Amino acid sequence: MKSTQRSNKINRQIVGLIVTIILGSLVIVSILSSCFLGDYYVLTKRHDMVELYDIMSNKCNEGVLYGQDYEAEIAALFDRFSVNCVVTGASGEPLISSNTNSEILLNQLNYSMFSNDESVDVINKNDNYEIFKQAFPGSEDDYLVLLGLLPDGSIVFIRATLSAMEHTSSITNKFFLYMVLIAILMTTVFSHFAIAKFTQPLFNIIDITKRISNFDFEAKYTPQVIYNEMDDLGEHVNEMSTTLKRAISQLRTANESLKHDLEVREENENMRKEFVSNVSHELKTPIALIQGYAEGLQEGIMEDENSRQIYLDIIIDEANKMNRLVREMLILNQLEAGQMNMDMVDFDVTEMIDSVVDSNKINFEAQNITYSFINKEPCVVHADEFLVEQVITNFISNAIHYVLNENIINVRYDFVKKGKVRISVFNSGNNIAKKDIKHIWEKFYKADKARSREYGGSGIGLSVVKATMDLMHEKFGVENLPNGVEFWFELTLTKDTKIKQNS
Repeated sequence: MKSTQRSNKINRQIVGLIVTIILGSLVIVSILSSCFLGDYYVLTKRHDMVELYDIMSNKCNEGVLYGQDYEAEIAALFDRFSVNCVVTGASGEPLISSNTNSEILLNQLNYSMFSNDESVDVINKNDNYEIFKQAFPGSEDDYLVLLGLLPDGSIVFIRATLSAMEHTSSITNKFFLYMVLIAILMTTVFSHFAIAKFTQPLFNIIDITKRISNFDFEAKYTPQVIYNEMDDLGEHVNEMSTTLKRAISQLRTANESLKHDLEVREENENMRKEFVSNVSHELKTPIALIQGYAEGLQEGIMEDENSRQIYLDIIIDEANKMNRLVREMLILNQLEAGQMNMDMVDFDVTEMIDSVVDSNKINFEAQNITYSFINKEPCVVHADEFLVEQVITNFISNAIHYVLNENIINVRYDFVKKGKVRISVFNSGNNIAKKDIKHIWEKFYKADKARSREYGGSGIGLSVVKATMDLMHEKFGVENLPNGVEFWFELTLTKDTKIKQNS
């Protein structure tokens, strides 16, 4: 009820303002009309007289002004301009007259030409005609008169009654007054409905803000078809509602996030325990072996030199496994923590592969592995030399650990797209199960745990590969082939590198 009363009050104020403005404008127009409309009529009639004079002069020059053949056309001209006119020759006889009885016009013509009437008000004068205001004897009206000579020397006399013009002006002013009253009435009625429609969006916005104050954020303002500032305000209210809703939602979420943080902390603690357990498990076996064989040497169980050497080799091998595990863990930790500073240089990856292979020749020979480098051409890449060497070492070590069947390991590289080379390491081992492929890059994950223990795999090598390639923003992956498994990674070539395609 209060909103309706306020709406009616606003509407009345706006309607009153509009009516006042329109009424004031119309009053001003009425005053101007009553003051200047008569003069405007006189000015218009002067122009009509001059135009009629020009037409008659042209017809006189063309020889189509006098005579019965042209009487109807000339009479129509006089009616068109609403004037009376008479044309006389040099002897005073009427040649053309707009009245059937031309005597009155001739008398007024003679009066205008020969009287010394000082009341004559000359308006315009040139060599051909003179326009003036004049009152004639025996007439109560004032006249606007054009007196002039046509090109053939005939005298033309044109007159219009000023009282008729004043009467027309009076009628026009009265008509205009009636129109003002009707316009005010219509404006009041139509503006009431128009303003009511115009202010409706405002009250929609008021209702929406009330709902927002009650934490109801579902109400939204819908802009009108013709967009205006009211719609702009409504859309800002929508934005405010959305912002408040988001802020309150964030406050509600904050409490839930506290619970989530506790769950995450517990999960991180479990991951830490699992990591420690995995590391302990990986170190437990080599430590036990080193301890056992060291105690055996200390107690002199092995009497001959050969046996003692075997014990020492086992101790050294287990120590190397521990050293490799610790080194890989340190590298992985630096990579995942973003603490590894890359040293991007240009180097020949072919030489690096040969170097890694040379360090593994003993393992190739021990397992009767057939090794080949399919396209052994110089290949200069731009990358971190140390990190790339870790990737190649891990791929080749992984291939040695899991090679089976024909005991084949192949290394190759190919163009995959402009500026990139893909280096692949293939081994003729068993395919990796689909369920294991997505996990083999995780820390301590071993698809074949028995075989990993046999060769001392730590489960960290492929995690180092993933962290390294992510750091260098390069692609990597693994594919099962019909006769084995192929691991690959990509590097960026230097601009002047040229590689022969595989045959």
